[in-house]
Amino acid sequence: MNAIIQNMLDRHSCRSFTDQPIEQEKLDDLITAAVWAPSGMNKQTWHFTLITDTEKIQQLAAAIRKADNRPANYNFYAPTAFFIVSGERDNRNSMLDGAAALENVLLAATSLGLGSCWINQVRDTCDAPEVRALLTEFGVPETHIVNAAASLGYAAAPANVHERAENTVSIVK
Repeated sequence: MNAIIQNMLDRHSCRSFTDQPIEQEKLDDLITAAVWAPSGMNKQTWHFTLITDTEKIQQLAAAIRKADNRPANYNFYAPTAFFIVSGERDNRNSMLDGAAALENVLLAATSLGLGSCWINQVRDTCDAPEVRALLTEFGVPETHIVNAAASLGYAAAPANVHERAENTVSIVK
């Protein structure tokens, strides 16, 4: 099978990470993967924020936990890195561009031997005052909305593999 397609098949959400930090070379590769994603009309109006300070990651998780009424153990699965994709609020392609960029990051993570998990709650709470203050502090432009985010790190346990739904494809000839 083609190596890229095999990498897609190997990618699964990781919900348990070790405390081993990700090497800088791998973090650089993840950033490169995001930057080279396609964007609507090649506008590239996104911004990428990579947090590798676990205390800051947990500070953000705590703010989201409070803003979204999450359980007391909500912590993004305790990753050693957290990747945020934001985009201009008035760009109609912002969400799509962000999704493409984050998918590149997730696939790159798999190819680098890392676990990853898409986290939606940052998008849902990015305008809550306490969350917004942290996002701004961490470099997310104030004119941006968070489109997507992911927990990243070395997997502490194998990911659960889920079957694909049936009857989701139509072929017209």
